[in-house]
Amino acid sequence: MKRIAVLLGLCAAVGCAQNNVSSGKLALLIPDLFGANGLTLPNPSHQAHFNSAFQSNFAPFNSALASQLNSLPIPSPASGFTYAFDSSLGVYTRSTSSFGPILSERAETIGKDKMFFGFAFQHFGFNSLDGVDLNRVQSVFQHDQTTPDVNIKKDIITTQNRIDLQINQAISFFTYGLTDRLDVSVAIPIVSANLSASSDATIQRIGTAGDDTVHYFLDANGNRTNVASFTNSGTSQGLGDVLVRVKGNVFRSDSVSFALGLDVRMPTGDAADFLGSGAYGVKPFVALSLRNRRVAPHINLGYQWNGDSILAGDVRTGLKARLPRQLSYAVGVDAGINKKFSLAFDLLGQQIFSAERLRNTTFTAANGQNFQQIAFYTGGVNANSFAAGFKLNPISTLLVSFNAIIPINDVGLHARVIPLVGVSYTF
Repeated sequence: MKRIAVLLGLCAAVGCAQNNVSSGKLALLIPDLFGANGLTLPNPSHQAHFNSAFQSNFAPFNSALASQLNSLPIPSPASGFTYAFDSSLGVYTRSTSSFGPILSERAETIGKDKMFFGFAFQHFGFNSLDGVDLNRVQSVFQHDQTTPDVNIKKDIITTQNRIDLQINQAISFFTYGLTDRLDVSVAIPIVSANLSASSDATIQRIGTAGDDTVHYFLDANGNRTNVASFTNSGTSQGLGDVLVRVKGNVFRSDSVSFALGLDVRMPTGDAADFLGSGAYGVKPFVALSLRNRRVAPHINLGYQWNGDSILAGDVRTGLKARLPRQLSYAVGVDAGINKKFSLAFDLLGQQIFSAERLRNTTFTAANGQNFQQIAFYTGGVNANSFAAGFKLNPISTLLVSFNAIIPINDVGLHARVIPLVGVSYTF
């Protein structure tokens, strides 16, 4: 998932603390970037406090980030080797000639009493959120309106924010064939998250032009200045959200296979440290596979319901709210080039309903001057990506996988390229 200034207010959303969230949690880094009391100035005669949607609207950002965290693509726990019972021979034989997709699901099952183990590593280096460059997140802070002085209230503080959010997932997965047509799989991610935020703040003297005795920062020598910089960073590592999958093949012929499945996501990751979503998720799905010699097209369609999470509510108070529902699909093909090598391609799509979105907008000061800032709104997210990779079979049933995800549109939490490397073995 790099610098998260947008996360400043955004992450604040993700990051606000709840009653049992300690100050060392990543969720608190952005809301506390300017200090525990927000952006305040040091004038002892005028304790000015400046407010911004960037800091005050933390809940929308938490929901936006949580929606992305619970939908990070993971490698498919489906085995590269699938088997079906050949009644004429009385033994199990391979039912497909390719090694299957990497991120999506095929309808074939692994086979009764067959076991599959795998490990994969993914890196997410995020560079934008809904098209807003995380290295250039601009926000305007307005003066607290309680003061009776009209001119003092006209002053604003503009900030240039930078946010760096990177997430690594090391995923172990296991699949077991309960019957010839029914599989159960478990995916266990270990997640590490790195977050840093910085902000350059400038006092814009709209109402107190030429007067630096009211609103000012102090530099390292104690002198008054119009500018100040703030930084905060942290890391976390631990168990992510465990995924349990059940898939049953309901129709199978020489050329077509159809399966029904169910994914259940457990909130085992610490949401306040960006290791998980903080809520249960249930996703029924269907998988259709076709076979034509060495080429196997496939289609997936699933719909996910999510529970309540502090990341969609208010982390500081512990108030929870419902995470957005999601519709996901995949259309792809895997092809066995030879007995040791196969290719896999997928078009991955995801529709997140009623999600918290981010956009750039304009703030007009009292003197008519315009400044760029961010704003939150509620809307749907339709994210599409292209995935390409290959599987190599060096020995026995050992597979080595390589894959890259390239987003097609710049929506949601965006990374330019998401690499994956993995190994797996079927018994």
